[in-house]
Amino acid sequence: RASQPQERIRMFRVLRPTWWLALLNLLGRHGRPYRGPRSDHFDGERFHNLEPKAHKSLGDVLKWRFSRPPQMQWVPQPGPQMPPEIVSRVHGAELHVTYINHATLLIQQHGLNILTDPLWSKRASPFEFIGPQRYHPPGLSLDQLPPIDLILVSHNHYDHLDLFSLRQLAERFPLAKVVTGLGNGGLIGECGFPDVIELDWWQSLSLNEQLSLHAVPVQHWSARARHDTNRSLWLGFVLDSAEGPLLFPGDSGLGPEFKLIHQRFGPLRFAALPIGAYAPRWFMRDNHMNPDDAVQAHQQLASQCSMAIHFGTFNLSDEEQFAPPQELAKALAERQVPANEFRPPKPGEQWQIPVLQRA
Repeated sequence: RASQPQERIRMFRVLRPTWWLALLNLLGRHGRPYRGPRSDHFDGERFHNLEPKAHKSLGDVLKWRFSRPPQMQWVPQPGPQMPPEIVSRVHGAELHVTYINHATLLIQQHGLNILTDPLWSKRASPFEFIGPQRYHPPGLSLDQLPPIDLILVSHNHYDHLDLFSLRQLAERFPLAKVVTGLGNGGLIGECGFPDVIELDWWQSLSLNEQLSLHAVPVQHWSARARHDTNRSLWLGFVLDSAEGPLLFPGDSGLGPEFKLIHQRFGPLRFAALPIGAYAPRWFMRDNHMNPDDAVQAHQQLASQCSMAIHFGTFNLSDEEQFAPPQELAKALAERQVPANEFRPPKPGEQWQIPVLQRA
């Protein structure tokens, strides 16, 4: 009994920034701009969405910050009572998805173990002492992870591209491959990964004989400081196989992208859809879905099974701590979507996703 508190601390410990990674953030090494050919979403200097959105100015940020209504205090939440059982590998038609926290998932399929937007730090910030703090311990500790083969990084915001977590993963899994958007490879390579691949929207990569990876557009933006806004690419990922495609979009507003993804890949076996960081709507709408937007995305994708992500771990905006799951239930009822098709998980919860039932 005496060892249980120490075991719980070990299970859910979160990372402390190392001094050189904090210095890397402080010195602005993230500001190296991407250089490449122009395209329909890159003007030679900056990327933009399929439907370009005006970037929020510093004045908009200050207006939001100084007009925020009083918020209820967020309260820390407990971790899983029992550690989840994670198998080393999954084969055949099986698909296991474990929700770790925020936008961090462990996807196990066709012999590969895949992490998305890994984040174990105490804060979604370049520093330990300031920035949005964690209110929920990760559902899996770094020590509980199976061997990781592939890490997907959707964009460079601090709550998705966390240098401290990536450094720990590089030390534990030196053979892991990282895939990200154009312009993020240099920063991620600083963490110690020898194999970092940058993809543009609609580019593909074969992972093995059963599984392929596709970079897809989402409606968002990028920046780690004011001067590097939209100088690297944001994207989502589709993992496609004979059992049906799955989507991890990272972060996204509700735009034309989900319909385009459905047109290209058909109905989805699984989608991880963000439902948090959406208030106030005048400020967040273009780049973050609220729960009703996410339900519409679920419908546009014809997703058989959707997991709500990007809520409840960090206080990033004005909605209350427990509002996203409540608003999701309301939106599902109003749009007549069965509640079991789109659910919010708890950190550490593992879903075993059935094979897509094709018409």
